[in-house]
Amino acid sequence: MKINIRKSILTRQGAKPTRLLAHFITIVTMLFMLIPGLSFGQGYVEGVNISYEYMPMKIETPSGVQKFTGSNLKIATAIPIFLTPNKSKYLIVGGNLEAFNFSGTHPDFEVKRVYSISPTLGYSTTVSKSFNLTALLTPTMNSDYKDVKSSDIKFGAIVRGSWKASDNLTWRGIIGYRRQFYGPQYVALVGMDWKVNEKWQIFGDIPHNLTASYTVNQKVNAGFNLFVQNSTYRLNNQDRYFEYNTVNPGLFVERYLSAKWAVRATAAYTLIRNMEIYNKDDKAKGFIDFAELGDRKDPINPEVSPGLAFKIGLSYRIIPGKK
Repeated sequence: MKINIRKSILTRQGAKPTRLLAHFITIVTMLFMLIPGLSFGQGYVEGVNISYEYMPMKIETPSGVQKFTGSNLKIATAIPIFLTPNKSKYLIVGGNLEAFNFSGTHPDFEVKRVYSISPTLGYSTTVSKSFNLTALLTPTMNSDYKDVKSSDIKFGAIVRGSWKASDNLTWRGIIGYRRQFYGPQYVALVGMDWKVNEKWQIFGDIPHNLTASYTVNQKVNAGFNLFVQNSTYRLNNQDRYFEYNTVNPGLFVERYLSAKWAVRATAAYTLIRNMEIYNKDDKAKGFIDFAELGDRKDPINPEVSPGLAFKIGLSYRIIPGKK
């Protein structure tokens, strides 16, 4: 089976949109449908995260360069519902919301706004003193929301096992399946949460994300972050779909505003920025994470160039054992 790491992954063209919440009523509606999955690892549980990303972009065409901007608003939250007094078994109820918006004049890139709602329902249990098992169900509804259809809803699920090798090192293995508009996506991740020493900590689920964090002082951390995303959204125009496939390495600095609230600023350079529009029947054999299996027809839009991205985020974190 041929694995095609496409140009947007090494040589291909295309690019994907980014979205913004246009109307207050849309935000309110989505928030009530939300409640995402808990983010484990990194020494804390992230129960709430709000972030805003700004991306200058351009398309080079024979008739000239089209410059425009993309913005990406994300909101994620999660609630653990403990089933036992010792908190060894619990449900996870949560959700994620994204809103991409593209401003400016870009006639060769038809996407203006797309949205995503992804509620999460999970169950976690402590199998032994050193091993935890978690299962998550993650349906998504991704489209421009101009004419919502039941087919916009795609289902996915993951199973995650966490093994605590020592007080300073935890390993994770994650497998999963997600249905996209191009076809199946298979998830296979290896994760870690490693406290190297009093200053350095490395955590993430490779290849989806990786962070190396350095403690500057009690309130300030800085370091390196890698984030990968592969998502698709149905477009009402001729029932096409839009694929956003990106690999973003960057540098961040974060500051704790209180014991549990932290704000993080990140500057990244998007090595891979696939923002590609396909006809509804242009299917892939599948993806393993962000690597495409086999070949597919080329996207119908010209390539969106890679470039800088800037993000600011606010999160509520629960550190086990810390009040």
